[in-house]
Amino acid sequence: MRLGIYLERKPSSGGAYQYCLAMLKALHSLPETEYEITAFCTYEEWKSVTAQYQISTEVVTKNIIQKIFHYAAEKLLPVAFYRKHIGKRHPLARRFAEKEIDYCIYPCGDKISFMLETPSIISVFDLMHRYLTGFEEISNDRIYRSRERSYTNIARYAEIILVDSSVGKEQMIECYDTDGHLGEKIRILPFIAPDYVYDSTGLERAPDALRFERFLFYPAQFWKHKNHVNLILALSKLKEEGILVNAVFCGSGKNAYEEVQNLISEKGLEAQVQILGYVSNEEMVALYRRARALVMPTYGGPTNIPQLEAFVLGCPVATSKIFGIPEQVGEAALLFHPESVDEIADCIRRLWTEDALCRELAEKGYERAERWGEEQFHERVHEILQAVCPGRKDQV
Repeated sequence: MRLGIYLERKPSSGGAYQYCLAMLKALHSLPETEYEITAFCTYEEWKSVTAQYQISTEVVTKNIIQKIFHYAAEKLLPVAFYRKHIGKRHPLARRFAEKEIDYCIYPCGDKISFMLETPSIISVFDLMHRYLTGFEEISNDRIYRSRERSYTNIARYAEIILVDSSVGKEQMIECYDTDGHLGEKIRILPFIAPDYVYDSTGLERAPDALRFERFLFYPAQFWKHKNHVNLILALSKLKEEGILVNAVFCGSGKNAYEEVQNLISEKGLEAQVQILGYVSNEEMVALYRRARALVMPTYGGPTNIPQLEAFVLGCPVATSKIFGIPEQVGEAALLFHPESVDEIADCIRRLWTEDALCRELAEKGYERAERWGEEQFHERVHEILQAVCPGRKDQV
């Protein structure tokens, strides 16, 4: 089978970039006698990455004319017309034809995936624009319309849709199953921790600015749905009870950053809460390993990656009891409702004061990471591909 993988994310894309790396590594693990892999990249920088996995690479750069043409076609023409009459002329479609690609994998659900006729395997990370309508950054009119167009067309044209959990599958069917058969296309492929977490031996360097020896950790951008506010309110509640808990956040200074800073000041928590901004992979590993626990009160899902990072690195976890997260963490984490400051505070109190609990959660996290990690992810990818096209394995 000849497979393509479309890589359009840069390292600054964070989790999406890491997911591309995970998929690339999974494809590298496939039997060479059964699969021929080609990476199609929009940035030259990807070539140094794909070279590590000995994967043939085609760079399909975007010039301004192509961008304008693609934008106009996408906005003004029906997708079915574009696929049939225009998509064949797209540089990527021509490369697919030259390489005789049977399927192309789009790890990040890029729009080009449903505008070309080559059979596609497309990841859908979440449908939170449907389920978190109270958050402007997720469900404003522009984002909502764009996502609806994308997911409607993915549901219609994708050969296989990859989702993170059984809840992710249920939500995809609930939102986009127009003929009763969408479930036949969907395969569950749970997230794994980023590559650098698994290869973290010797990879640890605490940030020079770190003030605390003992602290809770929350790595998340300052979007409102990440719910830093209720975490800070929980810390304030505990302070009123005489329990002083330190917390470290990392994330760039945008979105609701000023609101978070102002609340920290208003509650008199400047001495207990530190915001580090961007941290490197080495610093991230060190923070997980040194943290008392990861506390993640997000409203978003269906599942998330930080708890998987924490499991691998031996960091106890408390997180939101929403969507697919209980399925994802099992008994390896404390759970709370993210809208309840009292529940968040109760979990923090236990983590901060009960050493035996932290040891137990860390051990359960390790066990869960062993049951689902890189090896199992690679096996699941192979299983999905074999089911997609079992009769073509010997045609490479």
